[in-house]
Amino acid sequence: MKLIEAKAPYEECKRELLKLEKRWLHRARTRTQHLAVRRIIASTLLTEAYGSNMPWSEFGRWLRRIQRLDFNDLGMRVHVACLYVQSLQLFPRQAREAWNMLEDAERRALRLRRERPLRQEHLDAIAHAKKVARIPRPFPR
Repeated sequence: MKLIEAKAPYEECKRELLKLEKRWLHRARTRTQHLAVRRIIASTLLTEAYGSNMPWSEFGRWLRRIQRLDFNDLGMRVHVACLYVQSLQLFPRQAREAWNMLEDAERRALRLRRERPLRQEHLDAIAHAKKVARIPRPFPR
């Protein structure tokens, strides 16, 4: 966390986070704990890749890892989809996939009961991502 707060270079953060993942995985006792550790590290690295304007080779690596591990909750799904759409100016070829992911997250958020506090929080995050996205939604094929 100190590296992230100190705005250390991406490569340094990545190296330290992967070391931390290794230590945490060594301590994890169950498959569920292993998955949780991998998801947390992958999500953090994706966020750092986004903040560092990393190319698709790096951003896509962590995105694919999170997708393989599956999202543990709607909050993570919304977060990842928002980052994906907001980073499309770096890799516009991924626009269709990114916008589909954001729309899927929005459909899931809309299915939450209106009284759930996170519902509006998720919808606000999605609306913000749509507003600031530099690459528009591609037309359907």
